Amino acid sequence: MNGEAAPRRLLYLLGDLGGGTGNHLLSMLRRFDAARWDASVFTWAPYTARPVDGVAVRRLRRAPKPLDHFPVAQAFHLAAARRAARELRPSVVHAYFFWAIIYARLLKKAGLIERLVENREDEGFNWGPKEYRLLRWTRGAVDRVVCVSEGVRAVVRRRELLPESKLLVIRNGVEDLAPSFDRGAARAALRAELGVPPDAPLVGMVANYRRAVEGIDDFLAAVPLILRDVPEAWFVVAGGGDREGRLRALRDAGLEARVLLPGYRPDIHRVYAAMDVSVLTSRSEGLSLTLLESMVHGLPVVATAVGGNPEVVVEGATGHLTPPGEAAAFASRVASLLRDPERRAALGRSAREEALRRFSLGAAARAYQDFYAGLLAAD
Repeated sequence: MNGEAAPRRLLYLLGDLGGGTGNHLLSMLRRFDAARWDASVFTWAPYTARPVDGVAVRRLRRAPKPLDHFPVAQAFHLAAARRAARELRPSVVHAYFFWAIIYARLLKKAGLIERLVENREDEGFNWGPKEYRLLRWTRGAVDRVVCVSEGVRAVVRRRELLPESKLLVIRNGVEDLAPSFDRGAARAALRAELGVPPDAPLVGMVANYRRAVEGIDDFLAAVPLILRDVPEAWFVVAGGGDREGRLRALRDAGLEARVLLPGYRPDIHRVYAAMDVSVLTSRSEGLSLTLLESMVHGLPVVATAVGGNPEVVVEGATGHLTPPGEAAAFASRVASLLRDPERRAALGRSAREEALRRFSLGAAARAYQDFYAGLLAAD
């Protein structure tokens, strides 16, 4: 025996591992110190996030089809979470998203979890009065809630009635581009694939088609205003989801010649490389990974001033902020950048420096590890 302490076990419980949250978590866990932490991720949803070597991911069994309805499915999934906690006996359970949070709180009240941490990735745009009542009724079970921005913390404090002592902010982080990534080649190749002229100004958005809160409709409403000032501009919205048909109908009502909806793209870095300006018209936000990724690519951004966006975008230095739903103000900011390549490049350089300085993935991983260490040392 060398006298070194065994790694402390961390159990991450998520209803869904897909999307930006799942990819961010897995990428961050890859940077954890394996001598200190033994992390396992458990999820009920299909494993659609990007696989990461060295991170243990297990899919919990979902309720079979005849039982996949409320409240039978919830009881089934709670039992699966209970088995995972009993098997692993973790030092910390860290829960993401509503039902995983509720299951973990019930297990904490039953004495099966020592310390419970939760994340809030957004402003709770899809939670209603019933969800918030349940969160308030069970709030005594959670030890700490990590919010990804100050904007999110303010919403959690107000709606969930949690004391400040239980809340902390750890902002999302972003990885730098791989040294081997050839932005020029990626830009030329994707533009050729999509049919965008090599020198045409391209405005891009990466968003989930299925969420109205992403504000893609607002973006499409602003396109004619931008084209009035910059008639040579092109537009692309990369994403996926079950609202794609509706978005295509909006696009096809006069914009089909200039607005591209390529759907989900696994090569998202090639999409960023093809852009000249990145935009985000969300009506609610946590701390956008799309903004961080855009900035790492050296893109100036125009985003709505909601949630954590003002904590990322430095007005006039890395991009612009506009009120949500105001198409004219948004279009004016975008058009001004498209007409001024030198200013666009300067803002893009500042955006990249800001992202790497303030929002590195390594810094986020260190912040979580330091937080866990402090939580466990407080016993």
